[in-house]
Parts: sequence; structure tokens; C-alpha cells
Amino acid sequence: GAAESKKCLGIVAIDYPGFNMRLAALAKKWGKPMLYVAPPQVWAWKSKRANIFKQADNIRLAVFFDIEAKAYEQMNCKTIRLKHPITSWNHRYAETKSDMLLLPGSRRASALRNLPAFVAVAEKYRKVWAERNVGLLPDVVVVASREHLEVPLIVALEKLYDGRLPTWLKVMVAPKCISDRLDFYSGYSAALTSFGTSTLEMACVGMPFAACVVPDFFTYVTGKFLVKSEFLSLPNAIFGCGVTPEFIIRHKMNERMAESIVEALFQQDLGTVEEIAQRLRKSLNVGPSSSELMFEFLAQLVGR
Repeated sequence: GAAESKKCLGIVAIDYPGFNMRLAALAKKWGKPMLYVAPPQVWAWKSKRANIFKQADNIRLAVFFDIEAKAYEQMNCKTIRLKHPITSWNHRYAETKSDMLLLPGSRRASALRNLPAFVAVAEKYRKVWAERNVGLLPDVVVVASREHLEVPLIVALEKLYDGRLPTWLKVMVAPKCISDRLDFYSGYSAALTSFGTSTLEMACVGMPFAACVVPDFFTYVTGKFLVKSEFLSLPNAIFGCGVTPEFIIRHKMNERMAESIVEALFQQDLGTVEEIAQRLRKSLNVGPSSSELMFEFLAQLVGR
């Protein structure tokens, strides 16, 4: 196709391994220069995917985390650290609300599977808040990561409450721009989120949160065999230790598990949380920016 023609001087790929890994194989075959930003996370699972990049001097991998760079470098792949866009965010010291956020996930199936457990934790959080604090109980905002998830989440919540949502519970769509999302998150007192990029964003904001997932049986069993990382939360994986709490709910959420998650939220000291945020933002502020890297790549193509 277009990438194979002589008019195509080079290829830039971003994330989306389902398509871009096939494109990388073709770029290697054709000898076309390729810049692949955010390639598959081979440090976590399916390390064999890195085989495509071995002995491919024409393919350069731009990664955001040191653990990614080390994993690819051990497999003799050309790698460069890229400054994470989260580092351009200017920390706002806005007045924090008492309200709580729930981020059940970006994929419909997993989000709906996580939702009942997340709401159970939120109910427990409000009860414990009432016992330990004076004033209004926190409201709870369920965050739809994309617009098409808003209605399914509302419908699922209405089913949980027999068709009538409590006044303290609502659904909002997450801002698309990363800086707007961070501003949005920073206004809340605590959050419960699924695993993924949201764990990194929450930690960089400096707010107490816990990561949690309710996996289906197949995902859990597959993960036990394929996942190499000890941690699923990105901040924990980056630091190589449990700086933020994470939970896997193998069975139905029970009172004891809900209490453990809520206690993990209340036990997080704000000073320590902010210190972790500063360390994390510093660790991600390495390498060129995306625009600088792109300019360098294009300059190489023009010089060919």
C-alpha cells in the first residue's frame, strides 16, 4: 500500500499494537525508517513481541518509562526515552473537595464488571467518612473514560438502585485533554480506579487512590501465566515497590474487602502522597519531548 511505495520515506506509529505491530514487521522487511511511540509493554507481558524489533536498525522505539527502556534494551532493540506529556502539567493548588471519584475502566465489559464492587466501596467510604469527619458526606462521581460509556454506566447504576439513582451519585465524562483531566482529578479527596493510565495520572496529581479490578475467570488465569510484573499499578511498576495500594477482587466484593480498600484510602498521608507525585513526575521528565523527537526523525528523512 502507501507505506510500501517509494514516496513513503518513513513511518510513525503510536501505540495500538493490533495494527502497528504488523506495520513494524513490514517496515523491517522493507527497510523503511520507523519511529514507534509507546510500543507494547513487553516488561509486563508477552515479551516475545519484542522479537520483531530485534536486528531492525531502521526501527526506533520511543518509550515513556525506564522499565520499558531496560526491557527493550535487554533484547537488543533500539530505544529512546521520551518525556511523558504528563510532565507539562502545572500543578494546581485548588481547594480539594470531599467528594470521591470512581474510574471503573475504559473498556465497556470491564467497566461494567468493576462497577458494582466500586460502588460498594464508595458506600463504605461514605459511612467511614461520617464516623471520622464533621460536615457533609462526600458525593461520588463515576467517571466515564469515553462518551460512549456514559449511558451504559448510568443504566448499570440505575439497575443497582432499582431504577432510582441516589442524589449523591452521578456520572461524568472524563476530559479528553490530559491537563484538563489532571485538573479535574486534583479537585477530589480520593479515588478508586481500575488499572491502566489512570493510576499514573492519579499518582502524579498527588491524591489518595487505590487501584482495583474484578477480572473475569479467563483474564485472571491468563494473567497468572503471562504477566511478568509483580505490580499492576503503573506507579508501583515504575518504582518497583508498592507505593500505592492495589487490589484484585477474585470473587464477589464482601464487607471485609471493602473495609480494606477504604482503610487503604484513609491511611494515605497527604504529605507522602505529594512526595510520591513529585518523584514520579521527575522520573517521567526524561528525554526529548514528542515534538522534538518528531523534528529529529523528520530531519533524518529529509537528509536521506
